[in-house]
Amino acid sequence: MINDSQLFWVCLLLLFPVTFAVEPLPPRNLAKQTNTDCTGLIAFSASGSGAVLPTGIVTYKHGLVNLSSSWDKELGVFTVACAGLYQFSFSAYTENNVRMILQKRSFNAKQWVPIISTSNGGGSVTILVEVNSGDQVAVFISKMPYTLQTNLEHLADVTSFNAYRIAKT
Repeated sequence: MINDSQLFWVCLLLLFPVTFAVEPLPPRNLAKQTNTDCTGLIAFSASGSGAVLPTGIVTYKHGLVNLSSSWDKELGVFTVACAGLYQFSFSAYTENNVRMILQKRSFNAKQWVPIISTSNGGGSVTILVEVNSGDQVAVFISKMPYTLQTNLEHLADVTSFNAYRIAKT
């Protein structure tokens, strides 16, 4: 059963949507994820321009919601603990010749695969993606030097990354 607080965050996520060879991320901790309750709500929301890692993955300053313990704010990566159909959204503003790209790395795969991107200069994207346990999803920036338009965040965050499981598979 969804409580009022969870319903609020789900509504918030729905209202504000949001092949590179890269350096490997640390090993996935599937033991930690076996404790996730796959019958409950699974969602995360992060905002604020954080560092861009050498791999091109964008990190975020604020972890607003993490209802599955599968979101790693420091790495900027969501590791799927419970398979399903997820709504992913992200937003960011970049320099004019740079795009933001949502990418997925399947469990036991080495390569990240692009799913969808913003146009040059950034923007926002929302998409439904079917993922399996152990898959990873992250937002990448397309070009070096890695630059985000953080000057737009003086009043409120304009960079965000969100996910919500819509259905179990």
